[in-house]
Amino acid sequence: MSTKKSKKLFRAIGGIDDKMILDSEQVQKQPKRKKPGYYWFYGIAACIVAAVGIGVYKTQFSGSIVSPPSSSGDTGTSGSDVQPSGSSSEIPSVDELPAITPWQTYQFGGGGFEGYMLTDISELKSANPWTEDAELKTLPVFRNIYASTADLSEDFRKREHLPLLEGKRATAEEMEALARSIAEDFGVTVESVKIDPTEEYLAAIKEKLEKVGDTLSEEDTLPTQVTLTCSGDIKISADTELEARIEFKTPISLPDEYQFNYHSSYEETTAAGEYLAKEYERLLHMEKPVLNITGGDRNIYGEQSFSCYVYEGAGDLTEQMLNYHFKTVRFSPNDDGKLWLIDFTSYDLSEKLGDYPIFTLEEARNKLIEGKYITSAPIKFPGQDYIVKSELTYRGGGDITIMPYYCFYVDISMDDTWNMPDIYNDAVLPEGKTLKHYAAYYVPAVREEYIKDMPAWDGSFNI
Repeated sequence: MSTKKSKKLFRAIGGIDDKMILDSEQVQKQPKRKKPGYYWFYGIAACIVAAVGIGVYKTQFSGSIVSPPSSSGDTGTSGSDVQPSGSSSEIPSVDELPAITPWQTYQFGGGGFEGYMLTDISELKSANPWTEDAELKTLPVFRNIYASTADLSEDFRKREHLPLLEGKRATAEEMEALARSIAEDFGVTVESVKIDPTEEYLAAIKEKLEKVGDTLSEEDTLPTQVTLTCSGDIKISADTELEARIEFKTPISLPDEYQFNYHSSYEETTAAGEYLAKEYERLLHMEKPVLNITGGDRNIYGEQSFSCYVYEGAGDLTEQMLNYHFKTVRFSPNDDGKLWLIDFTSYDLSEKLGDYPIFTLEEARNKLIEGKYITSAPIKFPGQDYIVKSELTYRGGGDITIMPYYCFYVDISMDDTWNMPDIYNDAVLPEGKTLKHYAAYYVPAVREEYIKDMPAWDGSFNI
């Protein structure tokens, strides 16, 4: 949201009864696409916490590329020295494919950089269908139909080099239809329907804003979520991007032989995931469901955490990759190891820009070594000897352009600029093992001739 709007709502919400806020499904619903391994910026954590209520700081990556220092010691921007020029009505093309800009985000909230604490990179798990010997020549690129920058100020858009976009958002009727279809699949009866924000919630905010001489905009009043209360003590909700959730108000126990909690081992989570995928097969609507146990990074107690997903594995490798990232079902436990949430994501990729030629893994590695990469890590790429793993991946739904990247996992344990968090005295690690620190460095997989306005980073965190 814009700085002006976020401050306005922050002032208003500050005086509303806490119970009303907590009862709102808008704040109950947890982020669903957050990747594991995002560390807080230690030295500025207090500033981030203070900004959370206002929502005016940059998130996660926000767009950054680092190039090798020039002979004078200055840091460059990109291999072609192309500077971002903001939104442009004239889009160049190559072979009738529109040129694209990497790493532009329109969602703001959160913080940290993509880092992992592991005893070894082999502890980081996923079921990404891509392998290093895959021979893909092209991959599709999409315009994110949900991307919206209309509520950002013009100055902010210029500073972040963002075009003016009116993103698609589902109507209350569409959200309710999706939630009802899940209720029907699940065999539960709908008892009541709630649309957020509620009239009571909006009235309370309106009253507070009027006291400071302000008003709600029309966009502030649009539906953001529909929640069905169903038989069996179940709630089913859907949001404006048509992501949906089943919440078991009374979480479901798994059979005694399964361990399913936040710190279950990879093997335990895999066994529980296989059981859940079979138990709730009627909800998946997948021809060839593939279990994806992802994560593995450790906390200061030495504990690992994994997430349990299922994705559609039918189709060729390209289809599998898109499903792996954008068509998933996630099972989540509560603190007691019972099934609490089932999240459904089927991202709308209807606006395809084309199938773009991509670099080979070796070519992308060379680009990384040359310094043509994007990262949220606090240090520059230390050199090819520190690359420990690579994968071909798509960025999540927060980008304006949904496109593939090569992700290189790099051992940055040697750097003491940003020390790892203190490990708890009773931390349990495999015998003879110590924690190492890894960070992700990205190279756009689309070949350079199709790229425009590569983002630049000056080394600051731009809070």
